[in-house]
Amino acid sequence: MKSIKELFLNKYGLSGENFDLLKSFMTEHKKSKGDILIHEGEVHHSIYFIKTGAMRSYYINKKGKDVTYWFGFEGDIAASLGNFINSKPSLENIELLEDSVVLKISKSKLLELYETNLELANFGRKLAELALLEMEEQILLTQFTDAKSRYLKLIDKFPQILRRVKLGHISSYLGITQVTLSRIRSEK
Repeated sequence: MKSIKELFLNKYGLSGENFDLLKSFMTEHKKSKGDILIHEGEVHHSIYFIKTGAMRSYYINKKGKDVTYWFGFEGDIAASLGNFINSKPSLENIELLEDSVVLKISKSKLLELYETNLELANFGRKLAELALLEMEEQILLTQFTDAKSRYLKLIDKFPQILRRVKLGHISSYLGITQVTLSRIRSEK
């Protein structure tokens, strides 16, 4: 497994020096499987980077059903973006799917770094771009592809997901039942 520093340097293009600067403003927290990192309705003034572990974002729909719409693994950012950007109550929950270690940084410290360091400001832009691309991809997959194609894309993107995430969460993310997911998996 790559270190968090390697992940940041490769995924986000940060220099080692600026990763060290960013990390100096972060605090490390160990969390347990099943913990809720961000609760629906709360306002958070921090974001988290996943050092180790797995997470998911979900909301409860009008029928009371748990709907997963994001998975995060090592090197990913975990945040309720509307909450973080606009200081509005979170619309989702972020749940730990494994015992995890996260790096937490406050919004004020992150914005201070953006204002004083061009590379870190570009890092923030890159985070936003990646979040938008991920949302666009998920919308397009959901709207224009069949369940099997969505499943294959998910496995391609996260080869380890079947070992780390419950099938119920995967089927929810794909917008299908667990029975349909089982059928798709048996066809592969």
